[in-house]
Amino acid sequence: MQSGSMPYHQPSTPRDYQQPFNWWGYRSSPERPLSITELIAHKTLDEQLAAFLWIAMEQRASLIVAATPHEAGKTTMLTALLDFLPERTELIYLRGWYERFEFLQDERDPASTYLLSNEISSHLPIYMWGRGVRKLFEAAGEGYGFGATVHAGGADEVLRMLANYPLEVPDALLTEIDLVLTLAYRPGVRNPQRRVMKLEVIDDAGGRPSPKTLASRDVIGTELHSSPGTLINALVRSFGLERDYATNELARRVSALRRLVRSETFDQVDVRRAIRRFQTEPAPSRTGTSGESTGR
Repeated sequence: MQSGSMPYHQPSTPRDYQQPFNWWGYRSSPERPLSITELIAHKTLDEQLAAFLWIAMEQRASLIVAATPHEAGKTTMLTALLDFLPERTELIYLRGWYERFEFLQDERDPASTYLLSNEISSHLPIYMWGRGVRKLFEAAGEGYGFGATVHAGGADEVLRMLANYPLEVPDALLTEIDLVLTLAYRPGVRNPQRRVMKLEVIDDAGGRPSPKTLASRDVIGTELHSSPGTLINALVRSFGLERDYATNELARRVSALRRLVRSETFDQVDVRRAIRRFQTEPAPSRTGTSGESTGR
């Protein structure tokens, strides 16, 4: 590598999809990525929103983490949320401009696979752009869940970027996005702040994506506002969960996360182990007669 050049490279083994590909962009990988409990302790988000995201990720929600400034913690947040995916989920790290989606030709179950893009951006060849973005959304239309990061200030900006030239992703495919989580960053020598500013669910309004706010804060230093009823309604409508199950599981996960934070269980391995233990505990049935499932 020449002096001063960016630390990215063309993959030598394009089919090694389980190997992260420049996941942290042009930065070095952190020695120890932050866990979801550390993000709660740092007040990036609260237990209630984290519990909602836990349930949503268990349903393989397609999630975009957005922020306008650099260093807001988009990749850190997405990495932490991956621990909530079902245990046997196969992660496929996409290869930016180099991606040819060869894995779509293999015998693979979309329902147990999750696609990952370090960023949707034209800035570097390690990011996803051009025809690859359209292909990503076509794969989502075939049943693959996905997670990605974007430089944008919210769902409206994300959707405009994806719908406009040169990406021109059709509205019908944009409805494959389940959630947009928007972060903000206030730098500081002593106390830099990274905060979730908004969580939006993307409803399918007759084949067009329609963002609805589930949680928000006014400015970076204020409290994050969300109501259990709003979050439960989203779990019922957008993810097809039975209302009693969603209500009980949201409360159970809030309690579990609070216990982990209070006990200072922050190491990612320990947090992942605690999540797996929780997922093996008996829980109420997911099926019911709510009749409100969208089938997503």
